[in-house]
Amino acid sequence: MLSTIKKFVPKSIKHEIRSALLRRKSTRDYETLYENHARELAPGSSIGDGDFDLIGRLELALLKEAGMTATSTLVDFGCGTGRLAVHAVPALNQGKYVGIDISPTMLAYCRTAIGAAEAEVVLWHQTDENFALADASVDYICAFSVFTHMEHEDTFRYLRSARRIVREGGAFVASCLPMTLSEARRIFLDEANLDSVARWGHVRNITTTREMMEVVATMAGWRVERWYDGDQDNITDPMTGKRHGLGQSTLVLRPA
Repeated sequence: MLSTIKKFVPKSIKHEIRSALLRRKSTRDYETLYENHARELAPGSSIGDGDFDLIGRLELALLKEAGMTATSTLVDFGCGTGRLAVHAVPALNQGKYVGIDISPTMLAYCRTAIGAAEAEVVLWHQTDENFALADASVDYICAFSVFTHMEHEDTFRYLRSARRIVREGGAFVASCLPMTLSEARRIFLDEANLDSVARWGHVRNITTTREMMEVVATMAGWRVERWYDGDQDNITDPMTGKRHGLGQSTLVLRPA
């Protein structure tokens, strides 16, 4: 019976069904990779190396330099276990914080880390590029240590989708691993030592170039305002006044 039905299904419909099934499998597999990663590692290390608290403070400093204030609405795309959230939520005491992640376990950790808050706080589980937010409803969106794990085509898809929800005058602040960084070159060689099956057997580490990120962002409807090189001490820690590098390079995008 099934083979008879298949025979009469037009090729175009077969292609659409196959594409939908592949997209669903790809999303589910990637979600599984992240969820397993979150469960295997402690909350402070599952989102990357480095001083958890310091990096969160530096990420907040970058957002404030881009113009974020206490009344802003911030979307923390790939909020993880709350490294930025624990600093950003108190700073948004008259605004709104929206934390989004693909891992339910990470979202649970983030909720615990935030605790009670004056700001409006929303945490969402999201597995694709479709942000469930109204047009021009967000002042700032950030993606720290997110595009570092995503193929360029998907980076484009998320940037294009995010353009719809960000107000004029707002910004998208994102980190990446351009090959100008010695650490990015090391990561690239580590990934190159694995075959394609092994590379996709864990959360990927994706390197890029500044030119590639700028072209992708421009195609998605953004203009590049500035870069912060990850290996330069160019961000001031608001707690100590000392300047640090984030490790990953960061670009600030404005609506084109």
